[in-house]
Amino acid sequence: MKRVNLDFSQCVNKSDVHAYLKEVFDFPDYYGQNLDALYDVLGDVAEDVEIVFLEDEEGSCGEWVVDAGAAVRSDEMARYLKNVRRVIEDAAEENGHLFL
Repeated sequence: MKRVNLDFSQCVNKSDVHAYLKEVFDFPDYYGQNLDALYDVLGDVAEDVEIVFLEDEEGSCGEWVVDAGAAVRSDEMARYLKNVRRVIEDAAEENGHLFL
């Protein structure tokens, strides 16, 4: 069984997230790089894949912004990554080849 470890710590925006997902899952070139397209291509996975979310201390990664002199995660990016995870979980419920 193939194992995909998802570590979004190097992703700083939505484009990075989708480029990373395309790479680690080896999605086709026509991957639309949005949440609907993510769900669609995960539905087409025909080999068994174990998906493991590697999370940092805040439970996700995201775009870093400076607030009062400290780097903090933007709320928008943290929400987006929660949505990415939800889409992957939903796809795993529908596709018997995806395991979390």
